Amino acid sequence: MSKPAFSIPAADLERGPKTLTASLPNAWLRLILADTNAEPQGDGSLDVELMKTGRSVMVRGKASARVTVPCVVTLDPLPFELSPEIFLLLSPSEAAQRPQATRKNPDKRGESDRKRSKKRGNDGDDEDIELSEDDAAKDTFDGENVVLDGFIREFLVLELPLYPRRADLPSEPTPANPPPPSAPEAEAPVDPRLQPLAEIAKRLGEQKKE
Repeated sequence: MSKPAFSIPAADLERGPKTLTASLPNAWLRLILADTNAEPQGDGSLDVELMKTGRSVMVRGKASARVTVPCVVTLDPLPFELSPEIFLLLSPSEAAQRPQATRKNPDKRGESDRKRSKKRGNDGDDEDIELSEDDAAKDTFDGENVVLDGFIREFLVLELPLYPRRADLPSEPTPANPPPPSAPEAEAPVDPRLQPLAEIAKRLGEQKKE
């Protein structure tokens, strides 16, 4: 998307919090979800508040969208209501904090820092670390405009089910090749100490048959 659909100038937040209530058009949802299996079903909605906190911008609110996702077994479309809670703490990017004459790559402003869940180990390898909810919400903006398009997409995608499955399907489908029937159990051997009693019982049984 060349032009952001959901953007607020950071200067507008200097006068106080701003509320952004808008529709998420079906065409826009289809575009941002194009690399997933989700198919939007009509327009969604966005309701967020943006507030300046020092040099950072806090964004909180909610998005919603109705989609269908194919069942992993039958491929039938299954309906889902996506309604993620949105919470972001955006700081000016490093490029925005430099003087204009020394900025590098000005066309790449507003890119989020996707390395926030990694740290560099002593041996140079990346290590996964567990982030707190506040740390996970931290990201950047270009210092002039708070563009929410990419963040809205992330929150919606995280709501998509990993393995959507029809509820009426059996939990454990019958295997194509059922296991062979178990062989009849062999008669347990008689304890040698009880052998004399067993012989007596056998003779008594034969006498009754006569």
